[in-house]
Amino acid sequence: MNTDRAWEIHAQSVPQGAGRVYTPRDVALRLAQLVLEPLADAPTLLDPACGSGALLLGAIEWAAQERPAWLDRWREGGLIGWDVDARAVEACNAALAVALDAPGGSYAEVRDGLDASGEFDCVLANPPWISYSGRHARGINPVRRAELAARFPAFAGWPALHTAFAEQCAKLTRQGGGRLGLLLPMQMADLAGYGAARRAITARFTLEHSIELGERAFDGVTEPAGLFVFGAGEGTDRAWLPDEDAALLASVRRFPPLPPESFGDIGVHTGNAGKLLVAREGEGRPLRVGRDIEPFKLAEPSHVLRDLELPEGKYARIADEARYREAVIVLRQTASRPVAAKHEPWALFRNSVLACFGAPDHDTDYLLGILNSDAVARIHRAMFRDARQRSFPQLKISHLRALPVPGREIGELYGRIVQASRSAAGGGPPAAAELNLLVERAYGL
Repeated sequence: MNTDRAWEIHAQSVPQGAGRVYTPRDVALRLAQLVLEPLADAPTLLDPACGSGALLLGAIEWAAQERPAWLDRWREGGLIGWDVDARAVEACNAALAVALDAPGGSYAEVRDGLDASGEFDCVLANPPWISYSGRHARGINPVRRAELAARFPAFAGWPALHTAFAEQCAKLTRQGGGRLGLLLPMQMADLAGYGAARRAITARFTLEHSIELGERAFDGVTEPAGLFVFGAGEGTDRAWLPDEDAALLASVRRFPPLPPESFGDIGVHTGNAGKLLVAREGEGRPLRVGRDIEPFKLAEPSHVLRDLELPEGKYARIADEARYREAVIVLRQTASRPVAAKHEPWALFRNSVLACFGAPDHDTDYLLGILNSDAVARIHRAMFRDARQRSFPQLKISHLRALPVPGREIGELYGRIVQASRSAAGGGPPAAAELNLLVERAYGL
């Protein structure tokens, strides 16, 4: 057998089309290992959207090293691929025949995985990621859409080809010992709209692994990808948190969040009058924007807000000046983690800045240190998937209101964090490192 040559054949014939992406060799091997390693006997293995066979190749390559006795069974028909693209099926068979050293072997067939039936010990799939709702929705025949919604609650909850396929894969996997591995958009892990899809799968299986692969896991795909593995048992529709995130959040959620009124979105919303109201220089009141904020450092306002009466048809929202004065900390809104500074000296700020008004029984320097800490950055990214996107990440008021914050129950650590925060505001990396260490201890990390 020659797996390297098989992968070359696969790479040369990767089909192009809506929702189709090349599954890298390392990802295919990782999925195969997590799904197959618990098994002693050779399973029947299906990929119902096989393309040119990456996941099946990954399974063969893993088994050749770890379970070589399985290969004979797979040569005899225990390895199956389906795809609607005849050229992809031809390429898949060519690659698998080389990998299994079985000239002329036929393992994949032209078949619509959504309309097929059967029961298999293991199912692996990286189905087409095609959504029929939202900003990037693709068109779909209304009759087909209604049919898929009637057959797949996952599709009814979030109309997408990958939701229908995810549920179908669960149906094709044998209950009572079967195993399922899926490569899907990472947002399926926790977005409310995907709740029906999560329920459809975990009504039959238990989530074992949730691994974030990142934004560039597949060539040309910026949407964060996730690797999900399911085994025997029934779960719930809870969020499919990545393994390390689940452990982190279980540890820190013993601390309550700050009161909701501690944070507010009071920044100047210029509506459709931004060009009239905001300038970099000239007459007007000083106005800060998000870029004026760095950890512990607040620059002088870089813009001005012109005082003028808006013409008819133009609108904006500006809070009372007193509200801006009440903000003790300001945070950059376009960021993947909290970036905070004391609001001194105060000024008006645009809606690219969020406000913290403090909290009862909390020191402002303590809150500033907590918000700027690496520990809170980790917690924030674990709690909110969208914070990890590289393009236009956003810190939201709802995020801040949900963050767990240790209180004075941490004892002497509280005062030490206050002092470390003050030192970090005027010091360099050593002061920041000391603060990060203390905050980690406060959270019990």
